[in-house]
Amino acid sequence: MQIQAYRNTAAPYQQPATTAATSTASATPASASTVTLSNAAKQLSQVDPIPQPHAPDLSKVKAGVEQYAHIQATKMKYQVASDMVNIAMGTNDGISAPTAYYLSHNDSARAATVGQMANQQQVNTLQAYVDASESINEWA
Repeated sequence: MQIQAYRNTAAPYQQPATTAATSTASATPASASTVTLSNAAKQLSQVDPIPQPHAPDLSKVKAGVEQYAHIQATKMKYQVASDMVNIAMGTNDGISAPTAYYLSHNDSARAATVGQMANQQQVNTLQAYVDASESINEWA
C-alpha cells in the first residue's frame, strides 16, 4: 500500500474582486508615493496631543545610592580590619568574604597573614607541649 500526497491545483478562496464595493471614489489616481487620508484621520490629527509626564528628578535617588555604596564600602573595610586584628591576636574562627577578596588581591597582606597564622600555630603547639609536660612533671 502506498500513500500518495494530496495535490490541489486550484487556488484556495479565489474570488473575483469587486471593485465597486472596495474602492474609494476619488477624482485623482493615487501613485506609489502618495498617501490619502480620510476625513476621520484628518480630524484625529487635529486633536491636541496627550501630554507626556515629565521625567522624574533622580538627583535625590542618586545621592541616596552613593551614600548607600559609601556605607557598604565602609562596612566591608571594617570587616577586613576586624578579621585582620583577629588573625593577629590568634582569636580568628575564619575570615569573611571581603577579607578573602582583600587577601586574594593583596600579596603583602596575604604573606603577612600566612606568616602570622604559622606563628600562631607554633604558639599553640608549644602551649600544648607545655600543658602536657606539666602533667608529666607533677608525676615525677
